[in-house]
Amino acid sequence: MSDHPDDHDTPPDPDFGPSGYLPERASKRARKIVLRAPLGLQWIIAAAVFGIIVVVAGVLWLGTSGPPTAPYVAVGSFSDDFATVPVTHLDDLDAWVVTAGPLMVVAGADVDALTYCEDSRRLQDGARVWDLAGRGLGTDSLQTHPAVVHDGTLYVDPTVTRPGARPAPDPEPPAC
Repeated sequence: MSDHPDDHDTPPDPDFGPSGYLPERASKRARKIVLRAPLGLQWIIAAAVFGIIVVVAGVLWLGTSGPPTAPYVAVGSFSDDFATVPVTHLDDLDAWVVTAGPLMVVAGADVDALTYCEDSRRLQDGARVWDLAGRGLGTDSLQTHPAVVHDGTLYVDPTVTRPGARPAPDPEPPAC
């Protein structure tokens, strides 16, 4: 026997199918795993019933979706009244609509004049500063009302006030 690489036995090319990837004994068992009987009529009926249930649930869900009900109040067209201005005051609700970042409706009880500073990309009222999520920078965070935009109309729930995130400890001076 020589040490030439061509003289060594090379494994045969694997066959297609399970025997090419499994040892011979395991491949014989794998071939036995087949569906030996046709599925009965009950499987077809069960699939049809579950399909009908899914379709009915989808139709009911789509049929009931609509504008939010009370206590939500329609405050205006989102695209016409709020989308182009970063901060808008709602006189009727004493709240501020902020669209500079994520949509947020700030309860106006603690804020006298909320503005958006383009230079710092922050909200401020002259002395205090908040990030665009309402987190206070050295001051209390902004409290918000739940808000929903449905079919281009902004709806606000003025009966619920959510507390803001934990404020940052370091104050930031107003940039504008």
